[in-house]
Amino acid sequence: MRKFFWMVKMLFTVVFFMVLSDASLASDYSLNKEVNEEKVSLNNMVVKGRKIEERLSAELGEFGHPVEIITNKELEETGFVDINRALEALVPGYFSVTKSGYGDYNYPSLHGSGRILWLLDGVRINNRLYGKGYLDSISVHNIERIEILKGGEGLFYGTGARAGVINIITKKITKKETGQFGVSYGDKEYREIYGHVTDTVKGHGLMFFGSYEAWDGYDPFTDKDYEKSLNFSERNRREFDRTNVGIKYRKEFDLWGKGVLQAQYRKNKGKFDYMRPTERKALNDRDEEIGILKLDHDINEHFSYYIKSYIHKWWTDYTRIKLDGTYVFNKALWGYQDWGVNFMTSTRWGMGHEILAGVDYQNYYGKDEVWRIRGKREEVVGLFAQYRPYVPFSPATKLAIGGRYNIAEGSESTVWDISIKTPLIAGTYFRGMTGTSFTLPTAEQLYVKEPPYAIGNPDLDPEKSFHIEAGIGWSGYIFRCEAGYFYQKMKKRITTDNTGKFVNTDGNTKINGVELQGGIGPFHGFVLNLSSTWVNAEDEDSDKQVERIPKFHAKANLSYRASQGIYGFDLISRYVGDIYERGLAPFKDVKYGNYFIADMSCFLKFGKNKRHKLTMHVNNIFDKEYATLYSRATNDAGERVLYHFKGLPRTAIIEYTYTF
Repeated sequence: MRKFFWMVKMLFTVVFFMVLSDASLASDYSLNKEVNEEKVSLNNMVVKGRKIEERLSAELGEFGHPVEIITNKELEETGFVDINRALEALVPGYFSVTKSGYGDYNYPSLHGSGRILWLLDGVRINNRLYGKGYLDSISVHNIERIEILKGGEGLFYGTGARAGVINIITKKITKKETGQFGVSYGDKEYREIYGHVTDTVKGHGLMFFGSYEAWDGYDPFTDKDYEKSLNFSERNRREFDRTNVGIKYRKEFDLWGKGVLQAQYRKNKGKFDYMRPTERKALNDRDEEIGILKLDHDINEHFSYYIKSYIHKWWTDYTRIKLDGTYVFNKALWGYQDWGVNFMTSTRWGMGHEILAGVDYQNYYGKDEVWRIRGKREEVVGLFAQYRPYVPFSPATKLAIGGRYNIAEGSESTVWDISIKTPLIAGTYFRGMTGTSFTLPTAEQLYVKEPPYAIGNPDLDPEKSFHIEAGIGWSGYIFRCEAGYFYQKMKKRITTDNTGKFVNTDGNTKINGVELQGGIGPFHGFVLNLSSTWVNAEDEDSDKQVERIPKFHAKANLSYRASQGIYGFDLISRYVGDIYERGLAPFKDVKYGNYFIADMSCFLKFGKNKRHKLTMHVNNIFDKEYATLYSRATNDAGERVLYHFKGLPRTAIIEYTYTF
């Protein structure tokens, strides 16, 4: 920690001299008002203001990073009630499977890699100890937008962002009284009630929000799998219920410039049934709390900063009951809590030069009575900076160069990042980024010792990777297209061997592929978006595709919006090619996938100022049967059985919303 405080001291010293130099820089500073206000446009979304964190993702897109944005309007008009399914349907290059419908474990990948860092308003949902992002306690109706950054993003976001970052931004406080209330009902007894209200009184902005959601679910296994499991009576549906409540606060002030103080607290509680065919019940009774305090401060047109602190608690009581009624676990405790502080600055001078720099500190504590982790604490410190020069001979070119130094228990690493976006000819552009990432092993990979899970290995080394993302695109009139290439080489990829033990691969793992995107519209209210992704992901000593990464997947989404947006419909479809499940010893590898799924939605707005809205969303309109994942278990006769989870069947949900 002595080194950490030394780094903080050095950073503040650099910032101090930058601020002192403002007077000399001012004479050279000639950015126009629009640039000073930081008006950044991306995918028809406009981000205003100098607030660093709020503009960061959009600006990374302007500097050559592949970035996608899903807006609140898209989510509301397409009628998605589950974040995972919305991402799967709407984001090019993103693939995922949710094990059993809504609110279940999800296995995602971006451009062939599953190491995604999930954020909620900039706060990590997954962390150093638990690598998965548990989105089953977040209501889709509380979202302002979702920012998806594809490719290695270790520079600003640290460990765990090798595949990219998905930042879920929740709804903001407004200066006038506004709000929304809604109810939903659908197949398998799906029901939800949700709402929020916000206002600013005498400069103090407040928001209250909440939702309750439940679903009785469906039978996720085949008759054949039940027979192999010796389960002839306990065929319960996969169900859940969850509650999400919270409050936000916002206060603007004038103190040596413009400042904004923001705070929020949210509490999520839910019960999620994670069934196996060989058991009667597997229940997670879960509590989650997130608290965030943040100060944004624009001192002048040359210098701004923010400082953010957060605490995140996520604990669950885990119960598993065998078919004969005996307990495997009875309210076994597992979970984590983490807290951290992030300080970041923006300094500008000349015709448009900028340096972003900061310090990131993260502290994790985890305990697991299932995986037998007896309280483990980890710390990670990062010092990072990025230089964005003004290019005088090509002012429209955006170039960025940066680096990050990470300190974790038992390891240190340096990652770097270079990116560029520049116009070419006739409306075309080139974007590119290259750099390195660093991913620490998770608690599961290090410590788990409980069959039938994999076996942990405390001697695991971190994964290190080198990546390239590049693309050429064009847009004009109602047409747009882009062809992109991605490449990633990993050293010491963490996987399981034939015995189920986590190990580092001996050679390199290489991922490369192509992503094509195209779109037409709006044309007489119609918009067509197409994308396709080819992925080749293989270990150096094998010609086998990495597990749960399809070699090919594609999406085709057609939408129509009537004039003034009174009504509309969407046809959302996707095709998934071959997928492989590996590490299933004593069973052979399984090839599955190769399915086509289509969803349909429509909406109608009516009443004064179109405040009332009816939406209907139908999942899997052709009722296609497909497998999402394969797994193994031991039945009551001591036999190992292989089974698979069935994908979400045709399910319709109707929603009514009132907005004021």
